[in-house]
Amino acid sequence: MKTKSKLINQICSKAENPSLCLKVLNSDPRSARADLKGLGRISIFMAQKHAKQTSDLITSLRKGPSSYLTGQYDVCAEVYGSAIGDLNGARQILFKKVLSPSDISTFHSRASAAFTRPVTCEDALLGPDEPSHEPPKLKQANDMFKGLCSIVVEIGASLKS
Repeated sequence: MKTKSKLINQICSKAENPSLCLKVLNSDPRSARADLKGLGRISIFMAQKHAKQTSDLITSLRKGPSSYLTGQYDVCAEVYGSAIGDLNGARQILFKKVLSPSDISTFHSRASAAFTRPVTCEDALLGPDEPSHEPPKLKQANDMFKGLCSIVVEIGASLKS
C-alpha cells in the first residue's frame, strides 16, 4: 500500500494543483491498488464524469434567462463533447499491456487537447470589449475540469514505453 501512496504522492507533487490531485486520487478506493495506468484510468473517469456534469449544466444554461447566449453555449456543449472523446481515446490506450512511444505521444496529445477545451468555451463567452458572460457556476466547472485534466496530463508525462 505504501508504494501506491508513494506513486500518488509522486504524481501529485508535479501536478498543477497538488491538493486537488491528492483529493481526487485518494477519493477513489481503487487508487490504493492501482499502478500508473490504473491511476490514469481513474483520473480519466473522474474527468469524464465532471465533463458530463458540465455538459448538463450548459444544457440548463441554454434554457435559462441567458438564452440569448445560446450560440455561445452551443460552442461550449460541442467543446465538452470533444473533451469527452479526447479522454476516451486516452483511456483506451491505457488498456494496452505494453505502450509504444507512439501510444504515449497519442495519450499526451489527447489529454492535452481535453485540458485546453474549456478555454474555447470561455473564449466563446467573451463579448467584444465586454466582460465575460461566463456564469460563475460554469467558470467553476471549467476550472475544475482543467484541474482534473491536468492530473491526466501529469500521469501521461510519467508513462514509459
